[in-house]
Amino acid sequence: MKTFKNILLVLSTGYIFVYFSEHLFWARVRPEDTLGEWMGAWIAYSLMAFVFLHLVMHFKVANLWALFLAGAAFGWMAEGMVVQTTYEMLPLSISFTGLAWHALITVWIGWYAIRQRLSTPASLRTLKLATAIGAGYGLWAITWWLEPDGGKSTLGEFSTFVLTTSVLVIIAYWLANWSASELFTPNRWVTGIIYSLFILYFVFIAVPATPAAIIILPVLLGLVYLGLRKNKQVEQGDSLLVTLTSRAHPLSYLSMLAMPVTAILVYTLALTLNLQWHTNWILYLITTPLGFILFGMSLFKVWRTP
Repeated sequence: MKTFKNILLVLSTGYIFVYFSEHLFWARVRPEDTLGEWMGAWIAYSLMAFVFLHLVMHFKVANLWALFLAGAAFGWMAEGMVVQTTYEMLPLSISFTGLAWHALITVWIGWYAIRQRLSTPASLRTLKLATAIGAGYGLWAITWWLEPDGGKSTLGEFSTFVLTTSVLVIIAYWLANWSASELFTPNRWVTGIIYSLFILYFVFIAVPATPAAIIILPVLLGLVYLGLRKNKQVEQGDSLLVTLTSRAHPLSYLSMLAMPVTAILVYTLALTLNLQWHTNWILYLITTPLGFILFGMSLFKVWRTP
């Protein structure tokens, strides 16, 4: 049962990562999307989720600053290894999207804030957070109306996409909370194989595609490692994988439906008013510098801890 729950924790965390890093980002079904592509993305994000969960457990990540460092590792794996967007517009691309989206939105909000709300008995807190995320989701979605590689989804298309993926992520949160009751202690051989797969992918695919990666990514991940190692030396409490294990009330999961409902309402209003807002630039201008700031603060906060 322990092995089964560990596998389930990885897969459910992987889908939470897919939802916030892919589904929320693209906010629609693209022409190139297929069920096979989505399954492949889930597998890829689940492998990265394994590494993320291992970092959280191994380095005793118990606070938001250390968590941001673990989120940065995940973000730079996704954008600097699996794909190579980290090197497309240096130095800004170091933050967006590895820090500004993956670490900040996917990990801090999607993985931590929601699960932290679900671990408390008051479902109203979950409702408020889900509503805020849904509003941001709807506003972000309309940016694709103005992008060359975007398009304007009909209300029906957007609603179907958002409801389907959101119901699946709610199930993923329930499975993650249920499976987290068993301590995440992956087999050493499995851990070694997964890390080796990423190293081989980096050497034989990422580096040939973008040679600068061989210098930039090790430096970035090296900074993360130094920060997390220091955190492990000074942290006295249990990691978040131990503390975020409370069973949520069914009403808390039900209140998460406010996320897709609010997104649909905002999208409907935008369609009605025919809004032409570049909401992506608003997000870029805020989160890109914020990603750099939070990473620097995270290293500072971890290192100054006595």
